[in-house]
Amino acid sequence: MNRERATRAALLAYPPDVRERVGHEMLATLLDASAGSRTRFLRELTALTRAGFNARGQRTAAIGMRRVLADGVCLAAVWLMTLDLSTLLSQRARGFEDPLLASWSLALLGVALALALVGYDQLAGVAALVWTAARFPLLLDHHPGMGAVVLAFTLPSVACFAVLVLAPRRRAPDPRRLAWLLVPVTLVATLGPPEYDQSPLLLALVAIAVVLVVAHALVTLPADPRIAIAGAIPLLIVAGGSAVVPALAALLVLATAVARLRQLGRRTPI
Repeated sequence: MNRERATRAALLAYPPDVRERVGHEMLATLLDASAGSRTRFLRELTALTRAGFNARGQRTAAIGMRRVLADGVCLAAVWLMTLDLSTLLSQRARGFEDPLLASWSLALLGVALALALVGYDQLAGVAALVWTAARFPLLLDHHPGMGAVVLAFTLPSVACFAVLVLAPRRRAPDPRRLAWLLVPVTLVATLGPPEYDQSPLLLALVAIAVVLVVAHALVTLPADPRIAIAGAIPLLIVAGGSAVVPALAALLVLATAVARLRQLGRRTPI
């Protein structure tokens, strides 16, 4: 990677409007200041990246701790709907028959996810809560004598869906976000067929995508913990008490994100 490409990659740490306004000037200044010295170029590149993350952190601080936390939980609700829909559709694709896989239930969950993607968080939250309430008795029938366990696994999702209703994200509706429905479609195409008929290429692509999302969440956590929060909550719910290490990792990420939010809240935003 040449110096110009490396600098352009470092500029991605800045908010988009900053890059558009002064990105070319910062690029030219860094290249001129570090000309002829590889060591100085690396030092200036590191400083530029750190300044970019600080700029994003100041933007996050300006939003407010409660709003950032609510945004992270709202995004977690969308990811939970995506995982649930992908899992249930994959089971249907494998030929399973169960009242939990009823067409009306899948359709309601799909509508909730579509509404959330477009930007109608409150309607999406209501639809997701109705879907959860409608299937809860069926879950109890599938796990007799384990009502407390079923409730414990259901309440975190209910809380996320409730945040969608009570503290929706502040963004204008945009139907183009429906393109994100390709994510559950890809997951179903990957995990739906029987194991002997699954595509190694799709499995590899899904694994790479998961790794990239995790890396992005960890890299952006100091400046904007919302993605880290959104990823940690589903991981904690899915891991539950059966996978200690992922559950502990999710708790660690959540604790780090909250601590970072408090730190950003103490800063005076520009």
